[in-house]
Amino acid sequence: MNKRTRLTTSLIAAVILLACACPVSGLPALGNQPTPAAPGIPATQLQAPTAVPQQIGEVIYSDDFSANSSELESFSDETGAVETRNGAYVVQSTGDLWNWGRSTSEYTDTVIEFDVTLVTGPANNNAGMGVICRLHSREDNSIDGYLLGISGDGFYSIRSISSGSMTPLVDWTSADVINQGNATNKIRATCNGSDLRLEVNGELVASASTVAGGSASGSFAFAAVSFETSEPNSEVHFDNLVISKP
Repeated sequence: MNKRTRLTTSLIAAVILLACACPVSGLPALGNQPTPAAPGIPATQLQAPTAVPQQIGEVIYSDDFSANSSELESFSDETGAVETRNGAYVVQSTGDLWNWGRSTSEYTDTVIEFDVTLVTGPANNNAGMGVICRLHSREDNSIDGYLLGISGDGFYSIRSISSGSMTPLVDWTSADVINQGNATNKIRATCNGSDLRLEVNGELVASASTVAGGSASGSFAFAAVSFETSEPNSEVHFDNLVISKP
């Protein structure tokens, strides 16, 4: 199993991006092997899957994508495409780099719930999908934020993004609770103060602490990638989005 930590950074200025709803795209961050935690990164708090209470706070935003999203961008270029299609928000990646569609609004502390389905990917299901919270563009067009995601072959991860480079807070780890292949998974990603929590199908799989000096607020984005260079195309559908206060 090889989960690369490659990410994209914007090719155009953030102000142009917001004005024309262009994609955030860019360059590889790290090599082909999972990256060791950098010095100074808070210790990861791994937890065995446990039952998770279903109470949530006030709903801030929701979308079943029955109509074109007014919150999430649409675009198509050489890196892939993102759009609302057939009752879902679709993220396509045509290379072995993460591609995503980001929100217009910015959020601080949130609980982001959604359904996610790998529709197209490599034969071994080695493709990533998830949500970036607190996505913030720097002046040099690189980004900061946190990725909370799973893979089609049954792994999960929480990763810090700084200047467009990823560092694992919880590295790729397998979990039986994750439905593999083209089966749908229900995700709850919490970004609350310094706490990051990833829940899959009603069970907590991982938690971690944010990085000192990291983004405290920003956009959210749905993201997808194929980790197989020989089968680089992936298409992931996101649905039933609910954003709540913690």
